[in-house]
Amino acid sequence: MSVEKEKNFVSCIIYLHNDEERVCEFMKRICGIMKQNFEKYEIICVDDGCIDDTVKEIKRYQEESGDSHALSLINLSYYQGMEAAMNAGRDLAVGDFLFEFDQCSMDFEEDLVMKVYRRALEGYDVVAAAPKNHVKFTSKLFYFVYNFGNRMKTKMRQERFRIVSRRAVNRVNQLNAYIPYRKALYMNCGLKFDTICYDNKEGIRKGRSWEEMGSRSSIAMDTIIIFSDILEKLSMILSITFLVVLVIMVGDILYSIFSTEETVAGWLSLMSLMSFGFFMLFVMLTLIFKYLSVILNMTFKRQRYVTEGIEKL
Repeated sequence: MSVEKEKNFVSCIIYLHNDEERVCEFMKRICGIMKQNFEKYEIICVDDGCIDDTVKEIKRYQEESGDSHALSLINLSYYQGMEAAMNAGRDLAVGDFLFEFDQCSMDFEEDLVMKVYRRALEGYDVVAAAPKNHVKFTSKLFYFVYNFGNRMKTKMRQERFRIVSRRAVNRVNQLNAYIPYRKALYMNCGLKFDTICYDNKEGIRKGRSWEEMGSRSSIAMDTIIIFSDILEKLSMILSITFLVVLVIMVGDILYSIFSTEETVAGWLSLMSLMSFGFFMLFVMLTLIFKYLSVILNMTFKRQRYVTEGIEKL
């Protein structure tokens, strides 16, 4: 009994960075899902400066599989990080819906892909698949800080993949010419967002180079500054702390004036001056961070990625 295939045209964007050991198996499973469930689909692989045989494995899979689907390979000129690479893939995609796979590791059941798709058909423009287990401590820390400083009711968490409607892609592109962090913009674009959590098995952990860790740290800092007010809150907390210290010092000075006890000469005045100085410093920092956030949100930057070429396989 043949299954009636979906009419929507879907694009699968797959991020690649030194994944020669797992890319063929991942492609086989994803292409199998697409072929079984969709009449029209395309696969877009983004080579983010791979220095191993990932690209060779992609081409070998395409030759051996004999599939007639459209497969495009975007070769970035050098390593530019996941966000820039996935933005390049999204700009090339033409599907009604876009699947974004951030890694070539499948720690979920294959039917989850279609569960996410069907959830999108219920009226959600962005639907993500999020693992419940084996989340790195650094990821938990980042999302905790981001959610603490963000005013959105929906909280962000680590995701394995997501589906995005064409309407959401167009909305995000209208918001800003530069996409610093896709997930944050998807959640802040005003369209309906949903997350499907699943019990994941232990995936393949891939070591990261200093370059990768530096890129991710930079993206994390940009995201926290642009999409949350955590720095303003931190400055305000420090301002209040030093204000309390200042009040205590003033109270201590008044007590010493009417008290017969002797104090170290100049100590109270020095501490009061330092407390007042730090209080004013952090008040100024709060205002600076506030205006910095506004300027960054209003500043339109050009998309930052450089491609070497695009191959149709």
